[in-house]
Amino acid sequence: MTNTTLWRLLWRRYRVLLGTALVVMGLVGIKAATDLVGTVGNLFTKHGYITGNADSLLMFMTFVVVTVLGWAIFAWDHHTDFNHYLFALPVTRRRIYRQKLQLLLTTVAGSYVLMHGLFLGVLGLIKRSTMTYNLNWANDLRYCVSQLMFLLAVLMVAMTCGLWLGQIFASALTTVIFMASWLFAINGFSTILMDLTGIQLWRVHWIYYFDQSTWSGFSILVLGSLAVIVALYYLDRWAFEHLSLEETGEYFLLPQFRQTLLWLVIVYLTVAVSFSSFGHLIIQMVTNHYVADLPLYQNVLLAVVVAYLTWSIGRLILYRPDQVRTAFKFKKIA
Repeated sequence: MTNTTLWRLLWRRYRVLLGTALVVMGLVGIKAATDLVGTVGNLFTKHGYITGNADSLLMFMTFVVVTVLGWAIFAWDHHTDFNHYLFALPVTRRRIYRQKLQLLLTTVAGSYVLMHGLFLGVLGLIKRSTMTYNLNWANDLRYCVSQLMFLLAVLMVAMTCGLWLGQIFASALTTVIFMASWLFAINGFSTILMDLTGIQLWRVHWIYYFDQSTWSGFSILVLGSLAVIVALYYLDRWAFEHLSLEETGEYFLLPQFRQTLLWLVIVYLTVAVSFSSFGHLIIQMVTNHYVADLPLYQNVLLAVVVAYLTWSIGRLILYRPDQVRTAFKFKKIA
Protein backbone atom coordinates (compact mmCIF):
# COMPACT_ATOMS: atom_id res chain seq x y z
CA MET A 1 0.00 0.00 0.00
CA THR A 2 1.41 3.38 -1.03
CA ASN A 3 1.53 6.41 1.22
CA THR A 4 -1.00 8.17 -1.03
CA THR A 5 -3.49 5.32 -0.69
CA LEU A 6 -3.02 5.22 3.06
CA TRP A 7 -3.40 8.99 3.31
CA ARG A 8 -6.68 8.87 1.36
CA LEU A 9 -7.97 6.09 3.59
CA LEU A 10 -7.18 8.05 6.74
CA TRP A 11 -8.58 11.27 5.26
CA ARG A 12 -11.91 9.59 4.56
CA ARG A 13 -11.91 8.31 8.13
CA TYR A 14 -11.18 11.66 9.79
CA ARG A 15 -12.40 14.24 7.27
CA VAL A 16 -15.47 15.25 9.28
CA LEU A 17 -13.39 15.86 12.40
CA LEU A 18 -10.59 17.66 10.57
CA GLY A 19 -13.01 19.68 8.41
CA THR A 20 -14.95 20.75 11.49
CA ALA A 21 -11.74 21.97 13.09
CA LEU A 22 -10.95 24.11 10.03
CA VAL A 23 -14.45 25.63 10.01
CA VAL A 24 -14.43 26.35 13.74
CA MET A 25 -11.01 28.00 13.60
CA GLY A 26 -12.07 30.13 10.65
CA LEU A 27 -15.22 31.28 12.46
CA VAL A 28 -13.18 32.10 15.55
CA GLY A 29 -10.91 34.34 13.48
CA ILE A 30 -13.92 36.20 12.06
CA LYS A 31 -15.54 36.48 15.51
CA ALA A 32 -12.36 37.88 17.07
CA ALA A 33 -12.13 40.52 14.33
CA THR A 34 -15.75 41.63 14.68
CA ASP A 35 -15.31 41.94 18.45
CA LEU A 36 -12.88 44.79 17.80
CA VAL A 37 -15.36 46.93 15.85
CA GLY A 38 -15.87 49.37 18.72
CA THR A 39 -12.18 49.73 19.55
CA VAL A 40 -10.83 53.25 19.84
CA GLY A 41 -7.11 53.74 19.34
CA ASN A 42 -4.44 51.13 18.61
CA LEU A 43 -5.54 47.63 17.60
CA PHE A 44 -2.22 46.06 18.58
CA THR A 45 0.32 46.57 21.33
CA LYS A 46 3.96 47.22 20.52
CA HIS A 47 4.65 43.53 21.18
CA GLY A 48 2.19 42.32 18.55
CA TYR A 49 -0.56 41.34 20.98
CA ILE A 50 -4.15 42.19 20.13
CA THR A 51 -5.92 44.70 22.35
CA GLY A 52 -9.12 43.76 24.16
CA ASN A 53 -10.23 40.14 24.62
CA ALA A 54 -9.66 39.01 21.02
CA ASP A 55 -6.22 37.55 21.79
CA SER A 56 -7.63 35.48 24.66
CA LEU A 57 -10.49 34.22 22.47
CA LEU A 58 -8.12 33.10 19.71
CA MET A 59 -5.78 31.31 22.12
CA PHE A 60 -8.51 29.64 24.17
CA MET A 61 -10.48 28.30 21.22
CA THR A 62 -7.33 27.11 19.45
CA PHE A 63 -6.24 25.31 22.63
CA VAL A 64 -9.62 23.56 22.86
CA VAL A 65 -9.69 22.56 19.18
CA VAL A 66 -6.11 21.26 19.26
CA THR A 67 -6.77 19.25 22.43
CA VAL A 68 -9.91 17.65 21.00
CA LEU A 69 -8.19 16.83 17.71
CA GLY A 70 -5.12 15.27 19.29
CA TRP A 71 -7.15 13.15 21.69
CA ALA A 72 -9.94 12.09 19.30
CA ILE A 73 -7.78 10.82 16.43
CA PHE A 74 -6.52 7.88 18.50
CA ALA A 75 -9.21 7.53 21.18
CA TRP A 76 -12.02 7.17 18.64
CA ASP A 77 -10.13 4.43 16.83
CA HIS A 78 -9.80 2.52 20.12
CA HIS A 79 -13.51 2.94 20.83
CA THR A 80 -14.70 1.84 17.37
CA ASP A 81 -12.11 -0.96 16.99
CA PHE A 82 -10.82 0.71 13.82
CA ASN A 83 -7.32 -0.30 14.90
CA HIS A 84 -8.22 -3.92 14.12
CA TYR A 85 -8.73 -2.89 10.50
CA LEU A 86 -5.66 -0.65 10.35
CA PHE A 87 -3.32 -3.25 11.81
CA ALA A 88 -4.55 -5.83 9.28
CA LEU A 89 -3.50 -3.64 6.33
CA PRO A 90 -0.32 -4.51 4.38
CA VAL A 91 1.52 -1.55 5.89
CA THR A 92 3.68 -1.09 8.97
CA ARG A 93 2.28 0.54 12.09
CA ARG A 94 5.04 3.15 11.88
CA ARG A 95 3.78 4.35 8.50
CA ILE A 96 0.21 4.51 9.81
CA TYR A 97 1.41 6.55 12.79
CA ARG A 98 3.34 8.95 10.57
CA GLN A 99 0.38 9.48 8.23
CA LYS A 100 -1.95 10.13 11.16
CA LEU A 101 0.49 12.61 12.64
CA GLN A 102 0.97 14.29 9.27
CA LEU A 103 -2.79 14.79 8.96
CA LEU A 104 -2.95 16.26 12.46
CA LEU A 105 0.00 18.62 12.05
CA THR A 106 -1.19 19.80 8.65
CA THR A 107 -4.70 20.46 9.94
CA VAL A 108 -3.55 22.34 13.05
CA ALA A 109 -1.01 24.47 11.17
CA GLY A 110 -3.43 25.12 8.30
CA SER A 111 -6.35 26.03 10.56
CA TYR A 112 -4.11 28.31 12.64
CA VAL A 113 -2.94 30.18 9.54
CA LEU A 114 -6.54 30.32 8.26
CA MET A 115 -7.78 31.73 11.57
CA HIS A 116 -5.20 34.51 11.68
CA GLY A 117 -5.55 35.20 7.97
CA LEU A 118 -9.32 35.67 8.30
CA PHE A 119 -8.83 37.70 11.47
CA LEU A 120 -6.44 40.16 9.83
CA GLY A 121 -8.41 40.22 6.57
CA VAL A 122 -11.79 40.90 8.20
CA LEU A 123 -10.19 43.40 10.57
CA GLY A 124 -8.79 45.29 7.60
CA LEU A 125 -12.24 45.40 5.98
CA ILE A 126 -14.22 46.55 9.02
CA LYS A 127 -11.75 48.93 10.66
CA ARG A 128 -13.12 52.33 11.50
CA SER A 129 -11.54 55.76 11.49
CA THR A 130 -11.27 55.55 15.29
CA MET A 131 -8.95 52.53 14.97
CA THR A 132 -5.20 52.60 14.40
CA TYR A 133 -3.96 49.55 12.46
CA ASN A 134 -0.48 49.57 14.00
CA LEU A 135 0.56 45.96 13.43
CA ASN A 136 4.29 45.28 13.78
CA TRP A 137 4.81 42.34 11.41
CA ALA A 138 8.16 41.22 12.84
CA ASN A 139 6.87 41.04 16.42
CA ASP A 140 3.57 39.52 15.35
CA LEU A 141 5.27 36.77 13.33
CA ARG A 142 7.50 35.80 16.26
CA TYR A 143 4.47 35.81 18.52
CA CYS A 144 2.35 33.68 16.16
CA VAL A 145 5.07 31.18 15.21
CA SER A 146 6.05 30.57 18.83
CA GLN A 147 2.38 30.22 19.78
CA LEU A 148 1.87 27.71 16.98
CA MET A 149 4.83 25.66 18.23
CA PHE A 150 3.34 25.67 21.72
CA LEU A 151 0.00 24.49 20.32
CA LEU A 152 1.73 21.66 18.44
CA ALA A 153 3.27 20.59 21.76
CA VAL A 154 -0.24 20.66 23.27
CA LEU A 155 -1.40 18.53 20.34
CA MET A 156 1.24 15.91 21.11
CA VAL A 157 0.27 15.83 24.80
CA ALA A 158 -3.43 15.37 23.94
CA MET A 159 -2.51 12.73 21.37
CA THR A 160 -0.55 10.86 24.04
CA CYS A 161 -3.65 10.75 26.26
CA GLY A 162 -5.79 9.47 23.40
CA LEU A 163 -3.23 6.84 22.39
CA TRP A 164 -2.31 5.41 25.78
CA LEU A 165 -5.80 5.40 27.36
CA GLY A 166 -8.49 3.06 26.09
CA GLN A 167 -11.94 3.60 27.62
CA ILE A 168 -13.50 6.49 25.74
CA PHE A 169 -15.27 8.33 28.56
CA ALA A 170 -12.55 7.73 31.16
CA SER A 171 -9.95 8.79 28.58
CA ALA A 172 -11.87 12.00 27.80
CA LEU A 173 -12.29 12.83 31.50
CA THR A 174 -8.60 12.18 32.20
CA THR A 175 -7.58 14.40 29.29
CA VAL A 176 -9.83 17.26 30.42
CA ILE A 177 -8.55 17.05 34.01
CA PHE A 178 -4.93 16.94 32.90
CA MET A 179 -5.22 19.79 30.40
CA ALA A 180 -7.17 21.97 32.83
CA SER A 181 -4.76 21.44 35.73
CA TRP A 182 -1.52 22.63 34.13
CA LEU A 183 -1.68 26.06 35.72
CA PHE A 184 -2.40 24.53 39.14
CA ALA A 185 0.59 22.20 38.73
CA ILE A 186 2.87 25.14 37.90
CA ASN A 187 1.39 27.09 40.80
CA GLY A 188 2.02 24.13 43.12
CA PHE A 189 5.60 23.75 41.93
CA SER A 190 6.25 27.46 42.51
CA THR A 191 4.85 27.14 46.06
CA ILE A 192 7.15 24.21 46.84
CA LEU A 193 10.11 26.09 45.37
CA MET A 194 9.25 29.10 47.50
CA ASP A 195 8.95 27.01 50.69
CA LEU A 196 12.24 25.17 50.10
CA THR A 197 14.47 27.90 48.69
CA GLY A 198 12.68 31.19 49.25
CA ILE A 199 12.75 31.86 45.49
CA GLN A 200 9.53 33.19 43.98
CA LEU A 201 9.26 31.58 40.54
CA TRP A 202 7.37 34.47 38.98
CA ARG A 203 9.96 36.94 40.29
CA VAL A 204 12.85 35.26 38.46
CA HIS A 205 14.05 37.92 36.05
CA TRP A 206 13.78 36.06 32.74
CA ILE A 207 10.36 34.62 33.66
CA TYR A 208 8.98 37.93 34.94
CA TYR A 209 9.99 39.70 31.73
CA PHE A 210 9.27 36.80 29.38
CA ASP A 211 7.88 38.03 26.05
CA GLN A 212 7.52 35.65 23.12
CA SER A 213 7.48 38.51 20.61
CA THR A 214 11.17 39.18 21.35
CA TRP A 215 13.93 36.98 19.99
CA SER A 216 14.87 35.64 23.43
CA GLY A 217 11.29 34.77 24.39
CA PHE A 218 10.65 33.36 20.93
CA SER A 219 13.72 31.10 21.17
CA ILE A 220 12.85 29.80 24.65
CA LEU A 221 9.25 28.95 23.74
CA VAL A 222 10.10 27.40 20.37
CA LEU A 223 12.97 25.26 21.72
CA GLY A 224 10.94 24.16 24.74
CA SER A 225 7.97 23.23 22.56
CA LEU A 226 10.23 21.46 20.07
CA ALA A 227 11.74 19.36 22.87
CA VAL A 228 8.26 18.24 23.97
CA ILE A 229 7.20 17.50 20.38
CA VAL A 230 10.27 15.38 19.57
CA ALA A 231 10.17 13.46 22.88
CA LEU A 232 6.47 12.62 22.57
CA TYR A 233 6.81 11.80 18.87
CA TYR A 234 9.22 8.95 19.58
CA LEU A 235 7.43 7.87 22.77
CA ASP A 236 4.05 7.66 21.03
CA ARG A 237 5.53 5.98 17.96
CA TRP A 238 6.91 3.24 20.19
CA ALA A 239 3.56 2.93 22.00
CA PHE A 240 1.61 2.70 18.74
CA GLU A 241 3.93 -0.02 17.45
CA HIS A 242 3.49 -2.05 20.65
CA LEU A 243 -0.26 -1.64 21.19
CA SER A 244 -1.96 -4.94 21.89
CA LEU A 245 -5.47 -5.39 20.52
CA GLU A 246 -6.15 -7.71 23.44
CA GLU A 247 -6.03 -4.73 25.79
CA THR A 248 -8.71 -2.81 23.86
CA GLY A 249 -11.39 -1.70 26.30
CA GLU A 250 -9.00 -1.40 29.25
CA TYR A 251 -8.35 1.99 30.82
CA PHE A 252 -4.60 1.83 30.20
CA LEU A 253 -3.47 0.08 27.04
CA LEU A 254 0.15 -0.62 27.97
CA PRO A 255 -0.12 -2.63 31.21
CA GLN A 256 3.66 -3.03 31.62
CA PHE A 257 3.78 0.67 32.58
CA ARG A 258 0.88 0.71 35.04
CA GLN A 259 3.09 1.20 38.07
CA THR A 260 5.03 4.02 36.40
CA LEU A 261 1.81 5.76 35.39
CA LEU A 262 0.37 5.41 38.89
CA TRP A 263 3.35 7.06 40.58
CA LEU A 264 3.55 9.83 37.98
CA VAL A 265 -0.12 10.64 38.56
CA ILE A 266 0.36 10.58 42.34
CA VAL A 267 3.21 13.09 42.14
CA TYR A 268 1.41 15.29 39.61
CA LEU A 269 -1.90 15.50 41.47
CA THR A 270 -0.22 15.93 44.84
CA VAL A 271 1.62 18.98 43.54
CA ALA A 272 -1.28 20.34 41.47
CA VAL A 273 -3.85 20.01 44.25
CA SER A 274 -2.05 20.22 47.58
CA PHE A 275 0.30 23.14 47.01
CA SER A 276 -1.67 25.26 44.54
CA SER A 277 -4.38 27.88 44.93
CA PHE A 278 -6.87 25.07 44.30
CA GLY A 279 -5.72 23.24 47.43
CA HIS A 280 -5.70 26.57 49.25
CA LEU A 281 -9.38 26.99 48.38
CA ILE A 282 -10.22 23.43 49.51
CA ILE A 283 -8.64 23.94 52.93
CA GLN A 284 -10.37 27.30 53.35
CA MET A 285 -13.75 25.78 52.52
CA VAL A 286 -13.23 22.83 54.89
CA THR A 287 -11.94 24.89 57.84
CA ASN A 288 -14.05 27.99 57.09
CA HIS A 289 -10.92 29.98 57.84
CA TYR A 290 -9.68 32.34 55.17
CA VAL A 291 -6.07 33.52 55.21
CA ALA A 292 -3.74 34.88 52.55
CA ASP A 293 -1.10 32.15 52.94
CA LEU A 294 -1.45 28.66 54.40
CA PRO A 295 1.16 27.24 56.79
CA LEU A 296 3.32 24.53 55.29
CA TYR A 297 2.03 21.78 57.59
CA GLN A 298 -1.51 22.17 56.20
CA ASN A 299 -0.23 21.79 52.64
CA VAL A 300 1.71 18.68 53.71
CA LEU A 301 -1.34 17.15 55.40
CA LEU A 302 -3.43 17.77 52.29
CA ALA A 303 -0.63 16.25 50.18
CA VAL A 304 -0.77 13.04 52.25
CA VAL A 305 -4.54 12.80 51.79
CA VAL A 306 -4.36 13.49 48.04
CA ALA A 307 -1.52 11.00 47.54
CA TYR A 308 -3.42 8.29 49.44
CA LEU A 309 -6.66 8.84 47.52
CA THR A 310 -4.82 8.95 44.19
CA TRP A 311 -2.92 5.76 45.04
CA SER A 312 -6.10 3.94 46.10
CA ILE A 313 -8.29 5.07 43.20
CA GLY A 314 -5.43 4.49 40.78
CA ARG A 315 -4.99 0.90 41.96
CA LEU A 316 -8.73 0.39 41.65
CA ILE A 317 -8.85 1.67 38.05
CA LEU A 318 -5.57 0.24 36.76
CA TYR A 319 -5.55 -3.18 38.41
CA ARG A 320 -8.77 -4.56 39.87
CA PRO A 321 -11.96 -2.50 39.48
CA ASP A 322 -13.82 -5.33 41.21
CA GLN A 323 -11.86 -5.00 44.48
CA VAL A 324 -13.03 -1.65 45.84
CA ARG A 325 -12.32 -2.30 49.51
CA THR A 326 -8.93 -3.88 48.92
CA ALA A 327 -7.78 -0.92 46.79
CA PHE A 328 -8.10 1.42 49.78
CA LYS A 329 -6.15 -0.87 52.09
CA PHE A 330 -2.39 -1.12 52.45
CA LYS A 331 -2.21 -4.58 50.97
CA LYS A 332 -1.27 -6.06 47.63
CA ILE A 333 -4.08 -6.48 45.12
CA ALA A 334 -4.24 -10.06 43.85
